[in-house]
Amino acid sequence: MKNIAEMLQQTVKRMPDKTALIYRDERLSYKDIFSRAYILKEKLVEAGIRRGEVVGIYSDHTPAQVIAIFAIAMADGVFTIINSLLKDEQIKHQISDANVTIIIGTKDFLSRLDELFINRQITAIELSTLGLLNVVTVDSKDIINPDELEISSIPADVSNIIYTSGSTGLSKGVVISHRTLLDGARIVSGYLNITDKDIILSILPFSFDYGLNQLLTVIYTGAAIVLQKYIFPKDLIEVLIKEHITAFAAVPSLWPGLLNSKTMNQKDKSEFKNLRYITTAGGVHRKELLIQLTTTFPDTEIIIMYGLTESFRSTYLPFSEIFKREGSIGKAVPEVEIIVLNDKGEHCLPGQKGELIHRGAFVNYGYLNNPELTNQRYIKLNTGGSGCIEEIAVRSGDLVSKDEDGFIYYHGRIDSQIKSRGYRISPEEVETIVLAFKSVRNAAVISCPDNEFGESVNVAYETIDNIPVDHKNLMEHLKKFLPYYAVPKEIYFYEHLPTTSNGKIDYPAIRRNAISNNGISIK
Repeated sequence: MKNIAEMLQQTVKRMPDKTALIYRDERLSYKDIFSRAYILKEKLVEAGIRRGEVVGIYSDHTPAQVIAIFAIAMADGVFTIINSLLKDEQIKHQISDANVTIIIGTKDFLSRLDELFINRQITAIELSTLGLLNVVTVDSKDIINPDELEISSIPADVSNIIYTSGSTGLSKGVVISHRTLLDGARIVSGYLNITDKDIILSILPFSFDYGLNQLLTVIYTGAAIVLQKYIFPKDLIEVLIKEHITAFAAVPSLWPGLLNSKTMNQKDKSEFKNLRYITTAGGVHRKELLIQLTTTFPDTEIIIMYGLTESFRSTYLPFSEIFKREGSIGKAVPEVEIIVLNDKGEHCLPGQKGELIHRGAFVNYGYLNNPELTNQRYIKLNTGGSGCIEEIAVRSGDLVSKDEDGFIYYHGRIDSQIKSRGYRISPEEVETIVLAFKSVRNAAVISCPDNEFGESVNVAYETIDNIPVDHKNLMEHLKKFLPYYAVPKEIYFYEHLPTTSNGKIDYPAIRRNAISNNGISIK
């Protein structure tokens, strides 16, 4: 299989009339998806798309995104999805960094970018939410023969660029190959036993590797995917029952609201009997949460996953192990090896803490336009021996240990990144926004353990005149420039931020104060 467009092509040949996608009351078959993507591909060719050219996708979590992904692949282009939560400056950064000249989107989203199109001469292609051009219905004459599709891209070609969730306009583009997406679909489908009988609920954005992999496992196996924008627990619960969902993926921050909702408490547990498995990833999973999950969904396997954008999927913990291996993120997924190295580059013994290194399947090409960061995070291993080309592996930045049986345990970040609600957040970037507020002289952003979010973002600051600022106004300033997941939960005022003996801000001391509630918190 050469690329993800051919993956769709092969599936539509096997089961053209099978339901592939469900969105509200609409049901699209595999031939519907293929035909709409093919028609959009022709529009891209008409717009002058070149092989390897980056095309932006800007829409909500609707069929339009699915159609655009495969149309771009059919045209041998590269897609990058613009997260709907991004602020204007972040969007501008992504478009500029990826050199986007064509953007596909729905009318409500494209209208936000009119000024950018004028300034950058970007071609905008409008789709309906159902992936139709000019808001028309595909009729019988538009059904395309799958054999008409000719694709040039091979597995080594770039398929897409995923922008990591930087908290300001400084997010980094991770360059991903078709091979990574194809292997991800095949390998994950294998260990989750996904078949064409599955009906998988999609609430995670396709701008995340986790959400994108979920879509591609569906296309690979011939399963069906139900697109749902998560807003209220009631909506999610109802669609689980109505559509006979067999599987879905989530992040830890979703669970408190869902499991403790009034609607969930009123439901008979037998109503979820079709739910075969749930995967959860993107944060710490407390034992209490796992007990609540298994109690709420007694017929469902709960599977903990771990991965990073730079290497897609790394480990998973089977349901049979979740209470035997408390705190574990599992073992390496098939075709991957997880190595734990200390700061000298030596292999750690069982129980010793070191950095998680991912080798094998899913290793990507690095960071777009950022060779320095690529060289920091992508390391060389002398796998083949003297004179051979060195293998590339990925440094995770995560501190882990391994037990005698090879199970991995997560102990936090080696670097300063905060992982909250499934997003990675750079404290330095949040600090930049805090420092832009009038009278703030210095700021420190730290994380604290949080039952709902895994980690919460917290800010400590000092002012020029040693008088605290209005925290309501500061919070409004932060909300204006930061996506919701990076907005601090708590703000602490210090007359003088604590410092170390060499004069640097003492982040551990601030964090200890925040955790013990000794920080001076002004709401």
